[in-house]
Amino acid sequence: MNNSTSKAFFFDLDNTLFDYEASFKQASLFAFISILHPVLNKPINPEKWFKVYKTFCDLYWPAYEKKMLTREEYQRNRLVSSLLSFNIQLFDQRQMDAFRKRFEEEIPSFVQPYPWVEEMINFIKMHGYVAGIISNGESVLQRKKLSMLGLSFSESHTYISSELSFAKPSIELFNYVKSKICAEQFYYVGDSFSLDIHPAIKAGWTGIWWNPSKQIPELLHPNLYNCQSADELNHVIKKCIE
Repeated sequence: MNNSTSKAFFFDLDNTLFDYEASFKQASLFAFISILHPVLNKPINPEKWFKVYKTFCDLYWPAYEKKMLTREEYQRNRLVSSLLSFNIQLFDQRQMDAFRKRFEEEIPSFVQPYPWVEEMINFIKMHGYVAGIISNGESVLQRKKLSMLGLSFSESHTYISSELSFAKPSIELFNYVKSKICAEQFYYVGDSFSLDIHPAIKAGWTGIWWNPSKQIPELLHPNLYNCQSADELNHVIKKCIE
């Protein structure tokens, strides 16, 4: 058995341990069909609506990421814009709030871990190393997702940005976690190069990029692994452990 304080492996949550995009779509459609669709004067095909809605999610995201929009403004803008695209001017704040609430209630129920996740986490723990979570997001929602994943991460190894005073891509978050965990080597597994991998490397961690979409890395670095498949990711984790 290895020294349990020698290495620590932390993971992002959304789109790293499970397919967030698939869960997002299912929960969005559920909320649309149950909250908005019944009150529309002109019916909209839910799948066609979601395609437009997702376009506006991506369109407004950079402004939200740069803190030019609050979370509430971001959520409202993408929904209102999607409805306007279908000439629907339904902007009752109660309905907007009900849509958001239903979405957030339902998305954890659509969360399923990638097939290889549980075995990987158990492999890390079996060797006596720390396995934990570093995630941006709202506390209650992120913890519900973790609960639905059924993965046994220790509370002392779970870090969610809304419970702290900083969030990714700030290297302060990685430095903070490093100060709380007694380990010699730190590894971070994430799907976003700019939010996850780059700041982790800047903080002195080894970045393990879960990159199934085969994006081009923004930089090359000796402490960077680019994993484009589950087999590659498993190989890298085992290499770092052994």
